[in-house]
Amino acid sequence: MIRLTSGGTQKSISIVPRNISEGDISMTITEDGTNISETLTTISSIETQNYTIVTFIPTILKDENSYYIELTRDGDLWYRDKVYVTSQLNDEIIHTLNTNKYTEYDAGSEDEYIVI
Repeated sequence: MIRLTSGGTQKSISIVPRNISEGDISMTITEDGTNISETLTTISSIETQNYTIVTFIPTILKDENSYYIELTRDGDLWYRDKVYVTSQLNDEIIHTLNTNKYTEYDAGSEDEYIVI
C-alpha cells in the first residue's frame, strides 16, 4: 500500500512495474467504496536501476480515504496497487480508517428491538 498526502499538488511514487516497456502511460484512480474514479493521461516516468518513479497530479484525493490505482502502458496493465491518503506526516501516530465515519452501536440506546 502506498501512502500519499492529499491536495492537488504533484505526487511521485516509486514502483516496480510488471515489465519494462515504452509507450503512453495512463493512470486510473478509483475511490474505495464509492467507485468514483479519475483517469490521468499526463504522467511522466523515470526508470532507474531498481524501480520506476511515476509523477502525476491527481484531483480527487481526500484525506483519510483509500483508493485503487491502475497504471496502463499502451493499454496493457503495467502496475496496480492500493493508496491510502492522509494529512498526517508522523509515522508514530496510529491511523484508523473509520474515525468519525459511523456511529457505533450502544446496547443502551433507544434503537432496541425485541425479537419474538
